[in-house]
Amino acid sequence: MPSTSDAVPLIGTYFNCIMFMVASSVVLTVVVLNYHHRTANMHEMPPWVKTVFLQWLPWILHMSRPGRKITRKSIREEQKMKGFKDIKERSSKSLLANVLDMDDDIRMSSSYLRMETSDMSSPCALAQRDLQGILREIRFITARMRKSEEDAEVVGDWKFAAMVVDRMCLIVFTTFTVVATIAVLLSAPRILVY
Repeated sequence: MPSTSDAVPLIGTYFNCIMFMVASSVVLTVVVLNYHHRTANMHEMPPWVKTVFLQWLPWILHMSRPGRKITRKSIREEQKMKGFKDIKERSSKSLLANVLDMDDDIRMSSSYLRMETSDMSSPCALAQRDLQGILREIRFITARMRKSEEDAEVVGDWKFAAMVVDRMCLIVFTTFTVVATIAVLLSAPRILVY
């Protein structure tokens, strides 16, 4: 107990420290759960979040993802690869333009065939229609698969970011609790015996 009524008891100081830690942990638990349940349809990961929570903090905390070891070298390589990804996206867009041009050529040749052949049930016209249907289905399936792979990668990034925040909170709160306990115990009079 304090010597005067103006001083705060040590147990009250310790209780305040622990209450602060519990309130902070509840708030950060909500953040972790929010990150864990984010989807690609609702949230886009900003570049700074990728840099901080997917590269630097995991490296500092010695965390790694399955199939990917996070080192300083891998972080630098990934930053260099961002420039190559932009070039790849531009080239894939030009590839898509070439495919669309090819599709236009197919349509032009099919309209030319329609003009030349008055009979729409000719084997060439039927084959042309079947090929166009197959091409349309392949494009649909490919777009669906690409979208699902991209969505799965974004969801995995958010879940890993949640793991990183969770690990960081574990370390910070454990350190805070130990330091607060030691500080309160050492500030108590008559605890140390000489």
